[in-house]
Amino acid sequence: MEMKARESNISPSSVSPEKASAVAPDHTAHAAVIASETVRLPIHFFVFSIFCFACGSIALPWQAPGAIRFFYQPGALSVVHMLTLGFISSAIMGVMYRYVPALTRRPVAYPRLARLQFAAYVIGVAGMISHFAINQWVGLWWSAALVFASIILFAVNLVPLLWAGFGRGVAETGMLAAICFLLLTAALGLLMGIEEARGFFWSDIVRSLGAHVVFAAVGWVTLTICAASYRFVPAFILPSEPLPRIALWQIVALILTTLGLGASLLFGLMGTMWWSLAAAGALLAYAAIMATLLRSRRLPIGWGLGHALAGMLWLIVAIALAQIVAWSGAWSAVGAPLAGALATAALLGWAGNFIIGMSYQLFPGFVAKVRSTLQFPVAAIAELSVQRPRPFVLLAFNAGALAIAAAFVGRLPVLGAVGGWLVLGAIAPYAAITFWTLSYAYRRSAPPAPSNGLRIISG
Repeated sequence: MEMKARESNISPSSVSPEKASAVAPDHTAHAAVIASETVRLPIHFFVFSIFCFACGSIALPWQAPGAIRFFYQPGALSVVHMLTLGFISSAIMGVMYRYVPALTRRPVAYPRLARLQFAAYVIGVAGMISHFAINQWVGLWWSAALVFASIILFAVNLVPLLWAGFGRGVAETGMLAAICFLLLTAALGLLMGIEEARGFFWSDIVRSLGAHVVFAAVGWVTLTICAASYRFVPAFILPSEPLPRIALWQIVALILTTLGLGASLLFGLMGTMWWSLAAAGALLAYAAIMATLLRSRRLPIGWGLGHALAGMLWLIVAIALAQIVAWSGAWSAVGAPLAGALATAALLGWAGNFIIGMSYQLFPGFVAKVRSTLQFPVAAIAELSVQRPRPFVLLAFNAGALAIAAAFVGRLPVLGAVGGWLVLGAIAPYAAITFWTLSYAYRRSAPPAPSNGLRIISG
């Protein structure tokens, strides 16, 4: 406090003109450019993510029964990509744009390029979702090409920041590899779109689809969640034990097994089952590491971490289902319904829960940082958070996901519709309170103070 007081008493006249001209202008100008170009960029991604989550939830009660009868159809594919590209991937990109520069202590190299990447991504994803819905393959692959170009721009901005820590830092290694898997996923998706539209048979469509799913679900989404949670979760629970060094090896193992499993599926190589078992082992190791951290926590588990714990349970369910599907075949009479249950467990149960939980912890702080950077009136994290609907969201969302997964297993379309309505009932208040929180990154007015008067200011 004394040091801050002394600094505040320094007047501009007490600094020599030579020092001011030598140091201040470059630093101030650079900081101003970075702040003006990128400060709201993560919020843009979050807004698009929650919008897609809400739209996907609205479609679920109508699309789930049809998907249970036959999964590979236009409406189901549209909803799946609304969740994977629109909801999950947008949220991850937003977190990376905020977290990677802070982690590496280096600004985004091309802030204007990042804004272009966001615009291209939104247009491309919207085009893919709409063209899936109307079963129009030419427009689909053009949209996929735009998404692919957007992901290349995303990699151009973030890979150079992560490269220095690759192989040494847990988060840097996992996130850089995840971006590479995202590029593979987008390239495969684009090729499959061209194949459907033009009849260009470069590979078997079933093998391509399997590799596409593995690179997307495990290589991009799950790998990013694992790497990020090793940083975020300890900060939220303050465990008495440090993150074990084996965490980095778990990330490396997941990278290698994902690459092996995806390649074996894509090229029809032997050993697919064994790669699947190895990937399952790497994910179970992640669950064991997180359980160790949670046992040594010094802070209570709130509703946000409650979603993360639910996501961990769904991850274990997804691992078990994935092994059965891998051994029986995703297109067999046994494997087809379980593949739908696996998609539900992975997208809604695992990734959905984790993103909801982390949004409770991260979004208010991100908004407070934006307001501080733009010199808006100060807002406390408690003022930017709405607590009341959170228990209902946790229970209804997981009940709905469970009902949809059970409907796939039992071939019960009516139960799938019920599960869709439960998910929609949970996401409606969640989206409303999240949009309310994010809106304060765009308006100067301050939110009303909470009734308890507690103010925790984000730095």
